[in-house]
Amino acid sequence: MSEQSQTKLGNENSILSQIRVRRVSPEDLEVTSPEDSIEPSADPDRAGELRQSAMEATSDGTGAAVMTTDGSVYRGCLVEGNGWGVHAIELAISKAVSDGSGSVSEVVVFSNDDESGVCGRCLQAIADTRDDDVTVQIMNTEDRVDVFDFDELYPASWMK
Repeated sequence: MSEQSQTKLGNENSILSQIRVRRVSPEDLEVTSPEDSIEPSADPDRAGELRQSAMEATSDGTGAAVMTTDGSVYRGCLVEGNGWGVHAIELAISKAVSDGSGSVSEVVVFSNDDESGVCGRCLQAIADTRDDDVTVQIMNTEDRVDVFDFDELYPASWMK
């Protein structure tokens, strides 16, 4: 597509029109920072168990554990092949769905590299299977845990 037709498309397409774009800040969305206190789980022992499960699931540096509303814990690790791959959260959620467990109520991701987080694919997997109130914990090797409310990470999920 040439620059001229892109400009023309931008002027005719209401989605791309600058007139209809509204920029919002984190404050406008009332997004809290990682320093704000969000309780990861009502039961500290269950939260510790979930974190331990995420660390035990680690393969090639990344592991995840999800807890469902019925209290079951499912683990997943990063699986990479030539031209395909499954992320740790996706695998843990797939196990929960295949077992017929309840909705996802809590997610913990552990990474050895201190740089990993939750990608868009994994956020959508959580959105498709989540309970109303989901917390997401991101851990690193130094035992730093950032806790987020799911809606902070993914305020406008794709609806089925």
